[in-house]
Amino acid sequence: MPVRISSVRPGSLAAELGWAPGDQILAVNDEPVEDELDFRFKTSEEALALKVRKGGSLVEEAIEKEADEPLGVDLEEFRIKTCGDDCVFCFVDQNPTGLRDTLYFRDGDFRMSFLYGNYITVTNLRDRDLDRIVEQRLSPLYVSVHCTDDDVRAQMMGHRTLRDRQGEKLRYFADHGIELHAQIVLVPGLNDGAQLVQTILDLYDLHEQLYSVSIVPVGLTAHRQSLHDLRPVSPSEARQLTRQVARWQSFFRETIGRGFVYLSDEVYLLAGLDFPDEEAYDGYPLMENGVGMSRDFLDELAFQAEEFPDALAAPTRVTFVSGELTTPLLESRVKPVLERVGGLAVDVVACPNLLFGEVVTVSGLLNFKSFLARLRPMAEAGTLGDLVVLPPDSVNFEGLFLDNRPGQMTPGDLSAALGGVDVVVFDGDWGGLVEGLADAAPA
Repeated sequence: MPVRISSVRPGSLAAELGWAPGDQILAVNDEPVEDELDFRFKTSEEALALKVRKGGSLVEEAIEKEADEPLGVDLEEFRIKTCGDDCVFCFVDQNPTGLRDTLYFRDGDFRMSFLYGNYITVTNLRDRDLDRIVEQRLSPLYVSVHCTDDDVRAQMMGHRTLRDRQGEKLRYFADHGIELHAQIVLVPGLNDGAQLVQTILDLYDLHEQLYSVSIVPVGLTAHRQSLHDLRPVSPSEARQLTRQVARWQSFFRETIGRGFVYLSDEVYLLAGLDFPDEEAYDGYPLMENGVGMSRDFLDELAFQAEEFPDALAAPTRVTFVSGELTTPLLESRVKPVLERVGGLAVDVVACPNLLFGEVVTVSGLLNFKSFLARLRPMAEAGTLGDLVVLPPDSVNFEGLFLDNRPGQMTPGDLSAALGGVDVVVFDGDWGGLVEGLADAAPA
């Protein structure tokens, strides 16, 4: 279908042609335009023949321009394609009611994988999609593999047929130079054990273009009524997994010069083990998938702590709020470093999850209601301190909590509900945090 112009930049080629918001671009050089990515690719040439619908009239435009010179238009956002699977562990199915509509959408769009690093399956990729990805060099792609055995994949991912041609599609990408990163959501009893070993071996066959495999433990909530009976990864299983992956990484580093298989931070936290050194993460390419974020978090603290002031001008108390999984890390590794600053006292508060259930212990799924229930008694008792620091991933890019209710959406709302104490979301800048406390303290 044609794409619609949302805005035209003044002085651009499109403005000279008289294009306007609402006009539709139908074709470039006799090829239909599917979306903005497709449009950018097809208009990179010097000579263009375009078909445009302007005010209900079809107009053909011939343009001569510099190679890669933009036409100067913004297009309406494309409709995101839904996932082609019905995974037994899909987190969307485990959401409670009443959240924002976007949290119930299953993204399965290869364009979002290329643009934002979203992990997708390849189930709904048609041959024309494969060809387009290769032709337009939509690389890298991030693929949720989970398992390479067709029967197990069908059981895990709800396929109506036993084959979604995953291996064939990944091989096609690899043979055509598309950089790939794979993810395995580990579900005990389904794709662990021998299945996991075989999956790693199969993916290793693609290692010249498949650069990483990240393993993430399955996430389960209290809202699994009428869903498959699954269980989480246990601490003992997590410890066994860390030993197994350490052996694999040793082999892969000697063979191909990189670790290849990486564990999410949650595995080490479940296992009660320290995180590998920075070098083990090969430059942190998977940090957005929770691989290496905690190691970087601690290393940044140690680095920035060298510039902390010796003391604050006045005694200051800060409350750090965290999910129950990461609270021991903050208590043992963060609090002692911060309290080297004279006059700075730190409280670390574990916050149970009232939205998804107490079985969910990560920080990124905490919400306004959970924070308020944990912190209000402290505020009423006068023990909340001067500043509340929330986990960095507890709000989305718009600064909103998971709650979808007026007055319960932002850190400002939480501050008001707690009597006006300052509430901030940690942005990763330890120096800025401590400097702000020093500046705020009365002389």
